[in-house]
Amino acid sequence: MHPKQISKVLLAIGVLLIVVWGARVALMAQSLSSHLGQAQSMADTKKVDPKAACELVQQLRDDIVGLNQEAGALVTLAPMFAWLPSVGGDLQSAPQLLATADGLTEAGAIVCSSLAPMLDAFGKSSADFSIEKTVALLSTNQADLQRGAQAANRAQSAWAQVDVQRLSPSIANKVKLIDRGLPLIQTGLTALATAPDLLGANDASTFLLIAQNEDELRPTGGYITGVGEIQFKNGQLASMVFRDSYAVDDFSQPYPYPPEPLQRYMQIDQWVFRDSNWSPDFPTVVRQALPLYRPGYQVDPVAVIALDQFAMQEVVRALGPISIKGNDAPVTGDNIIAYVRGAWAPAGGKFSGDWWKNRKSFMGPLAEAVWERVKSGKFNPTTLGQTMLRLLDQKHILIYARDAKLAQELLAQGWDGSLRPSSSDALMVVDANIGYNKSNARVRQSIDYQVDLRSSTPQALLTLTYTNTSQVNYPCKPEIRYDPIYETMMDRCYFDDLRVYVPAGSQLNDATRIPVPAQALVSGTSEPGDVIVRRSDEGAWTVFEVMGVLPTGAVQTRSFNYALPANVVKWDQPNGTYSLRIQKQPGTAGYPVSVRVHLPDQMALIGSSSKQFTLDGEWFVYQMILDRDQDIGLHFRRQSK
Repeated sequence: MHPKQISKVLLAIGVLLIVVWGARVALMAQSLSSHLGQAQSMADTKKVDPKAACELVQQLRDDIVGLNQEAGALVTLAPMFAWLPSVGGDLQSAPQLLATADGLTEAGAIVCSSLAPMLDAFGKSSADFSIEKTVALLSTNQADLQRGAQAANRAQSAWAQVDVQRLSPSIANKVKLIDRGLPLIQTGLTALATAPDLLGANDASTFLLIAQNEDELRPTGGYITGVGEIQFKNGQLASMVFRDSYAVDDFSQPYPYPPEPLQRYMQIDQWVFRDSNWSPDFPTVVRQALPLYRPGYQVDPVAVIALDQFAMQEVVRALGPISIKGNDAPVTGDNIIAYVRGAWAPAGGKFSGDWWKNRKSFMGPLAEAVWERVKSGKFNPTTLGQTMLRLLDQKHILIYARDAKLAQELLAQGWDGSLRPSSSDALMVVDANIGYNKSNARVRQSIDYQVDLRSSTPQALLTLTYTNTSQVNYPCKPEIRYDPIYETMMDRCYFDDLRVYVPAGSQLNDATRIPVPAQALVSGTSEPGDVIVRRSDEGAWTVFEVMGVLPTGAVQTRSFNYALPANVVKWDQPNGTYSLRIQKQPGTAGYPVSVRVHLPDQMALIGSSSKQFTLDGEWFVYQMILDRDQDIGLHFRRQSK
């Protein structure tokens, strides 16, 4: 054959191979796209079959492994074409996207393989699913789970290098779960690694469960009404004891003085366990609360979990009806609050010594009924999992862990109830009911926050509006009194110790002063309503603090005008960035927040972390519901003349 003919044949074979290779890569990409779509649909559904989910993870893993083998080398060259319109951002990040997918799918496949018996047991009988079997399985597969954690860490490192803002809409839609999913996977793998120790595989472990009542709001979620000790040994529940929060006092030992507002407005002269959650920083609260927890023996919990009534209601709703000994009808998410209030109420409406001793005796049977439901396996694990994630995100459940690695993951997720100062602007409004009543059930609130960045010293105006929706005409007077009907205690005036946490170095220019009349105070002397400015005990914050009284049927508005530190705006000339983190107080329902930001002079917006804003003249306006911590970021650049 002539050399030219040989060349043509070889060229034809080469073209054919490229076409075949391209077709194979295209098919793999199509398969990956299809499976990603299925993953998105599965994530959106309220019921996920763990076995089906793991099968999908394995299919995704096969797609990524195949794509890496066939086109991995080509993907490394993709950034050379980042200049192309429309797809340039995708090509720029292609190596990192592939590495992220590789680490994620490897981690997922390892977890599914390691935990297959446990995942198969979900929704089946208690014989198939038990804490003891789960602990044994986790202990056996620690090495594999460690490999999964390493794969997830690789994925996180790769994802951190992706410029999400440059991704095309089609790719951005495919990967939008990664921002939330990756941290969850890392936290989950850390939890799985620590679970054997937490559940008593090597030594007995104790969890302290703090029940908070948000009807009487306190900084970490509500007045501490009850406390439980849950102990595990060898992966089995060894004991579960619940007590009235009054029952853990031991006045044979000295107690410290309480925070000043508790002394001044509530006549409390000893700081006891039930009032220990005075800081809005939950790790600080735990360190303060444990020395005040005195049941008569030493307790060293591996974790402390606080939850409010809303969390209890939603967990029962997710589990389904539960049967409580002595209660004729099943308890559900719809009637559990009524059940608790009815169980608390004195028989015949008359208070007695027996009532005082037994008023919270319902807590033990309720906890046992919930545990029996969990052990039965007769619940939807997806619904329960989604509910728990939502309650953690919304701070109706807070977790403090003694294990350092797990504590770090909880902090990263915002689940440990820590105050988390921003490197830029930050805000947290903290209310504490100091009126011996349940008036928070009737109080509604909103926040309006305005920031003007035109000055070298940015100016902030914070306006808080509180509404007491009770229509019962009740005098605002200090009193310590129970009512035989629980709801009656809601129709009272709201006595509020208000604290506003702002960046350290902020300077208060002016604030609303609402005088407090003498008849509303135990001292019998009126107060002018001056705002106290102080440094926070919890870290890099300045605190504005004031006491107020909100009568029934009244609306009250407070404003704080203050100067922010200049460094809330970060400059990388010619670009600037302003970011704001608004932290939600645990125990509060989601309430409306409006944020208005005016950029520095001659600056044009080039990006925002949230696209949900409107323009009011030159003000950028964000409207949101504060049902979880919220972050806003604006990026701007000097306008060319």
